[in-house]
Amino acid sequence: MVNEEMPAMNGGPPITRVTTQSEEILGRYRQVEREADSRGRIIGIRRLKPSEQSKVVGMTADLGGYDLLPDLEDDTKPPGRMSHRMPLMMAASVCEIDGNPIAFPRNRQELDSIYDQLDSEGLMAIVAAATRLGESHIAEAARREAAKNLQGTPTSA
Repeated sequence: MVNEEMPAMNGGPPITRVTTQSEEILGRYRQVEREADSRGRIIGIRRLKPSEQSKVVGMTADLGGYDLLPDLEDDTKPPGRMSHRMPLMMAASVCEIDGNPIAFPRNRQELDSIYDQLDSEGLMAIVAAATRLGESHIAEAARREAAKNLQGTPTSA
């Protein structure tokens, strides 16, 4: 749980409110990470909720399977795999382009439209922004774990 200061309604001192675990979980889906693509567009993405991920899977049921991706830095390593669905999952995470809001797609046509608008330049920007989102998620988990350890749980000797 996180303490959050909120301004008082009557101009008094701020009120401290404790957020619940559920509010904290839902809050991470509102974080937007932005990255410029090589064409100068600013692409904003956010983490997809599990229900949204399921919707994209339903919209892309025809895209099962993987592509093999060679390791360009070390050709002795076996190739990695990328789901055929991944570029469309990335497109679904777009919530703004150049400050203009992009709604979560309601069907495959809307998803394809976002994907086509991004093209390869936009997808590269999404990868950079998604990497930062993942790093912030990992950093937040580490901060929570450190806070738990500071509370001093008694241990048996």
